Parts: sequence; structure tokens; C-alpha cells
Amino acid sequence: MTTIRCCHVLASCAAALALIAGTALAQSANQPANQSAGQPGEERMQGHPMPSDQLPQDQLIRDPASQAYMDGMRKMNRDMRKPMTGDADQDFARMMLPHHHGAVDMAKVQLKYGKDPELRALARKIVDDQAREIAQLQDWLKRHPATPAQAEGGAAKTPK
Repeated sequence: MTTIRCCHVLASCAAALALIAGTALAQSANQPANQSAGQPGEERMQGHPMPSDQLPQDQLIRDPASQAYMDGMRKMNRDMRKPMTGDADQDFARMMLPHHHGAVDMAKVQLKYGKDPELRALARKIVDDQAREIAQLQDWLKRHPATPAQAEGGAAKTPK
């Protein structure tokens, strides 16, 4: 499987998980503080019970695999919240590291819980490929350290 196809599969998984996380955030943001998220069968929306496919997000992710995917996404998103430096090279390397770590974490969840041989093989390949790319990015950052202003998130100085 080509690297491009692997990236497309990974991007699709990340987009799906981001959509799930966004839905959960939107649901919790629109709910009054004193109202519980609800339980299956609880009366909602003008007296109509909530269908099981619309349960609150915490009800949907009780299985270990889904919880592990969500934990990985939360960690990746937290680690990617770094201020931009204004230097495209620094920003690329700094943002790709947590992105690649997130891919490895997701692939490891697939290897732990997944059954499909094709996806398990892809997950093994992702772990191997991303490990090499993580090492390459870390090496580049060691050879090209950020300036103090960049490290603090300040804009890079552009030559005049």
C-alpha cells in the first residue's frame, strides 16, 4: 500500500474521530449546566425518547477500542496546540511530530483490538513508517533549533 494511500486512510480516520469529538463537544456546550446528559430512554425533545443511535457521546464510547481512539485523539490535539512561529519549516516539523505520534497511537489501538488482516497489516506499516518519520523530524529539529522567539511562539524574523 502506498504512503499516499496510508495517509488518506489515516486522514479519514482522524476526520471521523474529530467529527465524533466535535459532536460530543457541541452536545455538551448546548446543554444547561444543571441538566444531565441523559440515560437511554430518558424523555427528550418534546417528550420523545432519545433513539439509541443518538445517545450522548459518553454512552457511545464505552468499548475499550473507541475509548482508546478518543484518548489518542485528545492527546494529539492537545500536543498540536502550539503557537505558530512564522517559520514554515519549524511549524511543519513541530506540528507533524504530534500528528505522527497520534497515527502511531491509533495504529497500536488497531493492533490491540482490530481483527481485519488488511487493516492490521496497514497498522503495522503505519507504526514502522511513522517511527522513521518521527526520527527524521526530531533529527531535523535538533539540527535546526528554533530561535528563542520561535520557541515562545513569536514570529520568525524575515530578512530585509
